Amino acid sequence: MDSRTTDHHTVTKIRRGVRKRAERRRVLFWSLFVATIGAVFLLLATLRLMLSVPQPTIVVAAGIFTACALLFSAVNARARRLATGRIVGLLFGWVVICALLFGTTFWLDRAGWIWYQLTGYNLTLPEDRSLFVDVPITTFLREHPMFEEDPERVGAVHLERGIHVIDRTVVVPRGTTLTIAAGATLRFKHGCSLISYSPIIARGSEIEPILFTAENRFLKWGVVGVVGPGRSLFEHARFEHGRQARVNGLDFFGGLSLIGVDVEIHNCEFVRLCGKDAVYVRSGNVSIRDNVVTNAFRDGLDLESSDGEIRDNRFVNCGDEGIDLSHNGDLIVVDNVILDPRGGKIGADVGLEGIKATNTLGYTREN
Repeated sequence: MDSRTTDHHTVTKIRRGVRKRAERRRVLFWSLFVATIGAVFLLLATLRLMLSVPQPTIVVAAGIFTACALLFSAVNARARRLATGRIVGLLFGWVVICALLFGTTFWLDRAGWIWYQLTGYNLTLPEDRSLFVDVPITTFLREHPMFEEDPERVGAVHLERGIHVIDRTVVVPRGTTLTIAAGATLRFKHGCSLISYSPIIARGSEIEPILFTAENRFLKWGVVGVVGPGRSLFEHARFEHGRQARVNGLDFFGGLSLIGVDVEIHNCEFVRLCGKDAVYVRSGNVSIRDNVVTNAFRDGLDLESSDGEIRDNRFVNCGDEGIDLSHNGDLIVVDNVILDPRGGKIGADVGLEGIKATNTLGYTREN
């Protein structure tokens, strides 16, 4: 056998060895790859079943892993690096992308609505604006020049008709009254709220209602919240695309939230509010009449430890209860209409059957 034949056999043998080693690497890679996919999806299923991790979190994490797996399989199947190293790279990339997506959304979405849609966790970032609760009116007006002294009320502040953009949470201090003129439109940037430690008089008209809305309907704003003694009024006002807030240690669960406040809410509309409640009242005396609440994320009206009258309102397609009552005193609840796909849902810790008998409950299709 001459040297050329020997060299040919040697080269062929080497090539066969290289191919066998490459084939073993591919088999090992795909075996580990398939096992990793199974382990990840088993982990996600365990988190869902055993720890009640919300379904949106599981779905998003699974979707990101699937995309990462497809990319890594295409790029790394023929790579010469160790299979274990490639699998570790897949898992590391998945974890980093999930962390960046969830973390960025949590910190940038101040209203917490996109975060909720993405993860299923109903959270909002707290704000501390306590330094502004007791500032003089002159300081408040200097900080927020869209407001002015009320020409008709000594010591009160006023918001004139027209469009006003709220680009940070506004705190109205104690010791004054805020009046909002008919025809005023307040457009809130995402996560921003109006929190007043003094009464609010927001008296619109049928022709010129007052509008509380989002600057961008897809980026929810916070709430209009009133805290403390005094009587507030909301009449011919419309609230839409709001959320919820936690400011100065207080939870404002409704697009309109009133804590320790006597209030009249008449002829108002509450539309597509995405917080726990559309209207939330705690420890107040209320007159809530002739309002319409539609497509509230959870409760249409949530009343805690309050008394007064709820009459002639209409609640349509609220996610939980149209009206939710707990620990209330002398409360009249009559002639309201509650419509939803479940036949009209009301919650009350006492006197539920009597309340159902004096109100109209019915079915509607989901929008």
